[in-house]
Amino acid sequence: MYKYALINKQNIVKNVIVWDGETNWTPPEDMTCLNVENIECGINWIYDGYSFTAPQIVVVTPVLIIPPTREELLAQINALSEQIQALT
Repeated sequence: MYKYALINKQNIVKNVIVWDGETNWTPPEDMTCLNVENIECGINWIYDGYSFTAPQIVVVTPVLIIPPTREELLAQINALSEQIQALT
């Protein structure tokens, strides 16, 4: 059994499978099957025709949302009430 990469037309590895290379099997349409037994690669890696490159890791920093205090909310209500009173 050998390790194979299934690569789409955009040269992105969509899956890595184990196959003996001989059993009657056809890769999915629009996919290329490449023996990667001794090559480091994984899902979403990019293949340039010669080597594989790991995808860039995007670090997302969560934004901490601090809810308004009771006093801040009361101040907003008072400001809105004043605006409403000015309309009448």
